[in-house]
Amino acid sequence: MATTFTRWLVGAVGMAWWCAVQGQTLAAQPPLRLSAIPLGAADAMVRDFEPLAKSLARLLGRPVEFVYMDRHEKVLDALRAGRIELAVLGALPYAELVGFGPGQLSPGTIRPLVRFKEADGQATYRCVLVAFPDDQVVLARAQGLTLGMSNPLSTCGPLSARNLLAAAGVDWARMRPQYLGHLNDVALAVVAGRVRLGAMNEAVARQHASLGLQVLASTQDLPGFALVAHAQRVDAVTLARLARLPDTPAAEYSQWGATIRHGVLPVTDADYAPVRELMKVQRP
Repeated sequence: MATTFTRWLVGAVGMAWWCAVQGQTLAAQPPLRLSAIPLGAADAMVRDFEPLAKSLARLLGRPVEFVYMDRHEKVLDALRAGRIELAVLGALPYAELVGFGPGQLSPGTIRPLVRFKEADGQATYRCVLVAFPDDQVVLARAQGLTLGMSNPLSTCGPLSARNLLAAAGVDWARMRPQYLGHLNDVALAVVAGRVRLGAMNEAVARQHASLGLQVLASTQDLPGFALVAHAQRVDAVTLARLARLPDTPAAEYSQWGATIRHGVLPVTDADYAPVRELMKVQRP
């Protein structure tokens, strides 16, 4: 591990030296701006993503600042407008932003750089519908039930829930959705009986299995969070350096925030094809 980290660091320093001798004083350039879809309160987001910003600054030889935004839509709008150069996106926000449809930006414009592993070290995750056993919920007869979700733009929110309910023959229009903020809150609401069904990441369901949560249905494997760059807002040298991110050693990425500290993977736009398949079932 030490050897890998040394090679990574030497490579980053060597590239900075090369640019310096070419007359490019990168440290004097304005900072690149990094944001992320909101996963918690502002102070928690800053605490989780500042270490990534510092790693990127060392790799790039120029300042990188984290910019907190309190809504998914604000992050996507800032990327579209070029007000930020880098962002960490969930699977659904990425698939909504990037593509070749109306209002989307091409993968050549919003370039995926690296994908983050899940907390269990896996490359993918699944979304599930859960219930409390005492409620005796039968998914095929779930019409009219309350359905707890974190937020409308969560991959494990309406997108996955609507698909899983449709597969069981349940009309989405007859459900009673409630948005509760965070996946842990959804799990606790199901246990407490405030909602009869909950949509969440399978890992969250496992964390609350001891409280009695029962998984009724699950999606196929889905890709996790990705770090992307607005390729029209950064120069070729910066993009070349960012291409080294899949080689980031564990000694470096283990210092990042809880959501992104479990490992990194190479990424392509095609990794998000399963999410686009789910999107074919229109949301309300």
